[in-house]
Amino acid sequence: MENQRQHIELAQIFRDQAKTFPATHRLCSEQQKAYTAIMECRTATLGGHTDRCEACGYTRQSYNSCRNRHCPKCQLIKTAQWVDKVASNLPPVPHFHIVFTIPSCLYHLFYINQRVGYGLLFKAAGKALLQCARGSKYLGAQAGAVALLHTWGQTLVYHPHIHMMVPSGGLSEDMTEWIASGKKFFVPVKILSCVFRGMLCRLLEQAITAGEIRLPETMESFKSIKEACYKKKWVVYCEKPECWPSMLQNIHKCKIPKIDTFPSYKDSEIII
Repeated sequence: MENQRQHIELAQIFRDQAKTFPATHRLCSEQQKAYTAIMECRTATLGGHTDRCEACGYTRQSYNSCRNRHCPKCQLIKTAQWVDKVASNLPPVPHFHIVFTIPSCLYHLFYINQRVGYGLLFKAAGKALLQCARGSKYLGAQAGAVALLHTWGQTLVYHPHIHMMVPSGGLSEDMTEWIASGKKFFVPVKILSCVFRGMLCRLLEQAITAGEIRLPETMESFKSIKEACYKKKWVVYCEKPECWPSMLQNIHKCKIPKIDTFPSYKDSEIII
């Protein structure tokens, strides 16, 4: 059954209850802002413009939209189009979402050596994933992944980490057979965390010895940083998305900054 255009819009309901509803319900600032925006959307309150046909001279008055993401007239269609576009680019195979993070004791070191540091972060995460996948105890296959670098967290605090989309399986050693992984996990995350920590620390130490990375002024050698790294448990998070389309429909609810907090190095991606 196809959707039919309704004669009563949400904005009209809000206008009819503009006096009674706010008096009987407590709205937070964000809710009040959305409530007002929906009522004023495409009305004279927000102003407008005149569209004129250059061929026949026909004119039509159009009012400006509120551009609020909660307004059904402004963002509903665009959101649906965006979800369909992104969903079409997702691989049609079962896959895992793996996140490689580093402890806070390395933040300063990475911040002053962003270009080299992020490259080593990609290299360590990729090698750790491939090595664990090749292990006969876990998967025994040649794996692959698409990796994406994030330099900040949800709270806009400097927090470099890597997101990986990993197919749930890999090719056999002779590249003739597909070996599927378990449904609940790709490889044990505790083992993956330890391997990732060891590889990244070794790569950082080699880069410092070669003069490719400079230490913070407050630290004399990498030894103190390495000891702090091994005292903490490194977190590698692995999640199998249950339904990507439904997850994408909820992404537009998240507040994503338009400008990178650290513009000196743009987020990048790499295929392993």
